[in-house]
Amino acid sequence: MKIKLSCYSVLLIASIGILFGFDLGDEIYGSKSAPDNSHYSSIEYPPKSTSVYIDDFNGDNSIAGLNARGYKTINHSTPVGSTGWFQGSVQFVAYNGPAAGYVAANFNNTTGGSGVIDNWLIFPRISGGIQVGDSLTFWSRSNVTTGTNYPDSIRVYYSASGDSTVTGAWVELGRFRVINPVAGAANNGYEKRGFVAPSNGANGRFAIIYHVNNAGPTGTNSDFIGVDAARIERTIAPPPNPTTWYEINTPVTGILYSISAPDINNVWASGAAGKVIKTINGATFTSASGNLPASDIIYSIWAFDENNCLCSTTPSSTIAWKTTNGGTNWNQVFNQAGGFIDGFYFKDVSNGLMVGNSVGGRSSIWKTTNGGTSWDSAGINFSSTAAGWVNSISGNGNVVYWGTNNSKLYKSTNFGTTWTSTSATGESDSYAVYFNDASNGMIGGNTLLQSTTNSGTNWNTVTPPGTVNTIFGITGTGTANYWVTRAGNIYQTTNTGASWTNPVISGSGIFQHITKSRTGSPYLYACRSNGTIAKYGGPSVGITSISEIADQFSLSQNYPNPFNPVTKITFAVPVSGLVTLKVFDMTGKEIATLVNAQMNNGNYSVDFNAANLSSGIYLYTIKSGNFTDTKKMMLVK
Repeated sequence: MKIKLSCYSVLLIASIGILFGFDLGDEIYGSKSAPDNSHYSSIEYPPKSTSVYIDDFNGDNSIAGLNARGYKTINHSTPVGSTGWFQGSVQFVAYNGPAAGYVAANFNNTTGGSGVIDNWLIFPRISGGIQVGDSLTFWSRSNVTTGTNYPDSIRVYYSASGDSTVTGAWVELGRFRVINPVAGAANNGYEKRGFVAPSNGANGRFAIIYHVNNAGPTGTNSDFIGVDAARIERTIAPPPNPTTWYEINTPVTGILYSISAPDINNVWASGAAGKVIKTINGATFTSASGNLPASDIIYSIWAFDENNCLCSTTPSSTIAWKTTNGGTNWNQVFNQAGGFIDGFYFKDVSNGLMVGNSVGGRSSIWKTTNGGTSWDSAGINFSSTAAGWVNSISGNGNVVYWGTNNSKLYKSTNFGTTWTSTSATGESDSYAVYFNDASNGMIGGNTLLQSTTNSGTNWNTVTPPGTVNTIFGITGTGTANYWVTRAGNIYQTTNTGASWTNPVISGSGIFQHITKSRTGSPYLYACRSNGTIAKYGGPSVGITSISEIADQFSLSQNYPNPFNPVTKITFAVPVSGLVTLKVFDMTGKEIATLVNAQMNNGNYSVDFNAANLSSGIYLYTIKSGNFTDTKKMMLVK
């Protein structure tokens, strides 16, 4: 390949003040006048748990060789040159493997003048497609030069539809200046980058674009780059352990309708009397109601993180509210007279959908592109009299499902622009909807469950667990693993409903909604009609393991006793099973649930804080299997 022979010192003087890089009014990324290499999107390392695609570029990296491996190579430079991506050469050695085992590009991508390099390397499709959260990682570098660096630059794009042209539906994931390392730099002078897929795509593809303005044979911003050791990596979440369910008390005693967990620690819930609560540690909930109307009911909620959250209220009118300061202040971002918002779904932090009951013979669907600050329904609604149900929306990338009261489940494959209906036999009301991926899902109604493995084309009747009450909540992992709420119980299946466990957790109060943390380990949170929340994941708050072996059931006298206001209760469990430990007053009214969890053989202790109770005698009762025991304790203030 042709190599620039111009004197580097002359180029340095000539290029002072030139704003290189990305067009469309972007910031200066790594120009000679501002050699800032920090403007890029990246993921954390070490790599994720498994690689679903690997290319060390140790083979034939000619156009023909790349195309034979499933790459698309498009030279979209202006003017188009004779050279695209090519085999690595003596400019520098590969990150790993043979010295020339990398794929390269240079200023010959354009012919004549300075030109614009826009050279695309579109990665092959992989079996099973791209999943949201998959990451493309690779190593890159440019030439080692004397006295100055050419600001060669790379952009990274993603398309969920697997577009093979530069005019397709590409989303930019990030951009950066390719480093020109000093001699003797580590990793053969290469730097690692990582970029995360924002949505699922059965035919999804990543693309690396060598993009430089004022490039070409006489340009001052390009020289030579290499890319090596590419991986598409995926985090494989371990199946949840159903032995770590337990109860969390909250400041709310009334009904909680909806719960949202952007990660394992930040969780928000909403309910009657204008109540919003949240936790930032996955355990201790505090009020986040701010200025929300206490007379309204908050039926649906969607949280982004510790500070940013959306919720909807009714019945004064249907209003959407947004907070950016953790619930201290809420701003009205939407209002519809006579409507009812059922739920939210966001495919990323900016792009979301909001669905609700039909108004005036027209479906109620809105989109936002700015995180819920503003909403628009132009062109995406259709004629309908259907009503939806609270939390009856589920999505994976651009594929979205929405449950209604007219025996239909609505589906969109283009993020709400158009919808088709799919009938689920016997389900007049789709109260609960959840899809583990774009194909595998389950819906629940008054008495029935339905499952699909082909995106709702066909539905199979599933015998639901339990015997009474509506199925209000479904969540899941993998393809066949689901949790279903019914009355005060949560059940689990690992085979799409062919069989069910006994309740993994049960208690008073009807479960209204269950959700899975969207990031982190698959922690589960479910909210009830009595203000309590059941949680899977992490240590049971306040429960301490004393030893791993117990010979027999026992419940010890609390210590100290009398107490004010905290006391400790110890107990022993000789066989694994569901354990409940509850506190009652002398009339038999339940005061608190200290333990409600599947526990292994062992000796444990738990603290009871009675700061909000009056002095008096209280009872505490343990139950596990056929074992029951009750003791008295005295609170003296």
